[in-house]
This record gives sequence, structure tokens and C-alpha cells, in this order.
Amino acid sequence: MQLTARTLAFCLTSGALLFAADYRYAKIDVPNSTLTIVNGVNARGDLVGRYDNAKGGTHGFLRRNGVFTTIGVPQATFTAARGINARGDIVGRADDAAGHQHGFLLRDGQFTLVDFPGASATVALGVNNAGDVTGQYVNPSGAESGFLLRDGAFHKVRVIDSCGTEVWMAQDDGKVSVGEFCSPTDHKIHGYLRPRPDNFQNIDFAGADCTSARWINEKDDIVGAYGNTLDECSASQFHGFVLRQGLYAAIDFPGSMFTDAQAINDYGVIVGDFTDTNGVVHGFQAVPLAK
Repeated sequence: MQLTARTLAFCLTSGALLFAADYRYAKIDVPNSTLTIVNGVNARGDLVGRYDNAKGGTHGFLRRNGVFTTIGVPQATFTAARGINARGDIVGRADDAAGHQHGFLLRDGQFTLVDFPGASATVALGVNNAGDVTGQYVNPSGAESGFLLRDGAFHKVRVIDSCGTEVWMAQDDGKVSVGEFCSPTDHKIHGYLRPRPDNFQNIDFAGADCTSARWINEKDDIVGAYGNTLDECSASQFHGFVLRQGLYAAIDFPGSMFTDAQAINDYGVIVGDFTDTNGVVHGFQAVPLAK
């Protein structure tokens, strides 16, 4: 299924300008699944994500050249693939039999668990072409912080005074990253761009009650999701966006109720998930049309 949609340029009431964006949308469903979410895409178009089967099980998947392969961490009761880089490294989340969350790295057919030292839960959210892994962890007291795993060393990332921070993706140099944080001032979720270790710049879709920056590519394009109301935010009923050269474009799968943009590769291909009018969640891929 392929559809073409156009987001026309216009000004929001706050004055933020949206640029015109043209995409060819395609629905992505793992065969015989009841839910599909696409979380990552690399430069050659490989897709990773998660799906639910009719028995209620959740598994990761890789789609390469149109062929789906299931990804399951050994002994895990839940596996979700969250990111893939150019060499095919895959990261994600795996839950053990006791219900504890772990990050994982799949490289050259071998699984390695990614656990922030001393954490009670860890999730790997992204992996760049240098092999750096990003994500979030929870310490024993329940505080959530982000992390960057680079050259075997974990680096904690936390917005000062935030009530929680996540790192979704870092560029290949490991210095520029994006993510989200919870503000104790307004109790809302805000996206951020972190161009330097000590500098967090807010990313807020105009008029939204919550914004999350999910991914940044090497061209500085950022994709993410926003909720128009607090009810949408709490129910994870999002709409996607792309931020390019300071301008936003809304990303909504045609005819969908909700859309979540999860990742963007260096060619501008966007992936994520959408909810149809029957409440079923599907993955999607949005390929930019030539100008």
C-alpha cells in the first residue's frame, strides 16, 4: 500500500513556520502480526522494530530487502529492536523472566546485554555508525537518566533539575544528541537538542502539550512526536514531526488517527507507527519525493 500526502506550509498561531513536505507513505506489517512498530532505519533501508503475535508475545524484527526476520534475545520474554546502524548493529530492549528490563546489542549474530552499572532497568534506544549506543536507565531509587555508551564506557546524561531524561540518538561523532526530558516546572515532556555536553536546547512543537525528539541524522534533520493535549500525551496518542533547518513539518500517515515518527536516515526516509481508525497499530515508511 503506497499513498502520497502533502503537508502545506503555514504559520502556527505561535508564529512557528512549517515547511512543505512531500512523502510517499507505505504501510509496514509483519505477516500474521496484530501490531507492528518500526523503530529504526539505516542508510540502505533496513528496518527494525517490534511486533505482537496472536498469542500476545512481543518480538523484535529486521526487514531487509523485503524479508522479515524475527529477533529474540535468548531467554527473554519480550524483545523490541529499537535502532540499526549502517553495518547492521541492532539495539533494543529485552525483558527477562523476572520482568527486568535490559538493553541489548546484536552484532555479527551475537547478543550482548547492555546494562548501565548499578541500574535497576536499562533500555537501548539508538546506535550510530560509530557503534555508540544511546538510551535510558533507572537507578534503584527510581530516577531516570539517559546514557551514551562509547568505546566501552558509560556516560550519564541528565538535563539539570529534570524529573527524567532519555537519550534517543547521537550523531556519529557522539557529541550531538537528541532526546526528551520531564520538566518539574510545568510537569510536561520536552524534546531537546544537545549540541554540547553542557548545552540542552528545547525542542517544542508549537502549541503541543508534550514533545519528544526521537532521532537525528547526519544532516541535522530531527524527527519526533508531539501530543496536542495532556490527554493525548498521557495516552501516547501522538503526531509525528520533522525539524529541518529550524522549520517543522507535521508527519501524519494519511487517514490515521495518530502517528509516531521514530527515526530518519541520512536520505530523509522516516519510519514509525500509526493507529488506523479501527485502533490497530501499523508500522510505516515515508520516502521523500524528489523536488
